[in-house]
Amino acid sequence: MDTSATRFLQQENIRLKRENEALKQKNKTLYHYLDIVKEIYQANQEIPFAEKPLDVLDQLLYQVINTVGAKDGSLSRLDEETGELVFVLVHGDLREQLPGYRLKGDAGVVGWAISNQKPIIVNNPRQDWRFSLAVDQEFSFSTRSIVCAPVLADNKPIGVIELVNKQDNEFTEADVALLLILNQVAAAVLQTMPPNFAPRQPEEGDDLFGD
Repeated sequence: MDTSATRFLQQENIRLKRENEALKQKNKTLYHYLDIVKEIYQANQEIPFAEKPLDVLDQLLYQVINTVGAKDGSLSRLDEETGELVFVLVHGDLREQLPGYRLKGDAGVVGWAISNQKPIIVNNPRQDWRFSLAVDQEFSFSTRSIVCAPVLADNKPIGVIELVNKQDNEFTEADVALLLILNQVAAAVLQTMPPNFAPRQPEEGDDLFGD
């Protein structure tokens, strides 16, 4: 066998090994997604009987963030009186600062999702006209990618779930699908909250779910 043929076979072998590893990783990711879908489905059945439904949702949000591979994530409630989004659950770097923080309900990528009642992926936010710098500037944060989906009840937006900064990858439609499933639980929980609900501020040393 000549040298060129040997080199070709070596390169082809390397390519096939890489494709095989990529396929294994995709299968592993798929299994993780299926596992969390099962947990969300089970939680949706139990929410009406849960003593602390918000804690159940908080745990699910944390698991979804990890499954997707995002660094940060949040659930916000839409205040009908003011038209503002109020952060209710937060995981990641701003977990202690964001609960209770308010944003204009029609501003930024989340505002677009609320106004259009559609999920959205923005993997290059600083090149997207819908992106707002409000949180980044207020908290010295750096948003590199976003996926969010409005929480709907009776065909009306009542909140939004947002994941930020997916690590080593871009957000995909599979991530959107997972958020839409989680939003079913979020809708049930948000509808149980009184209008004047005040998000619990994490206390010093509070390390729920390993954040």
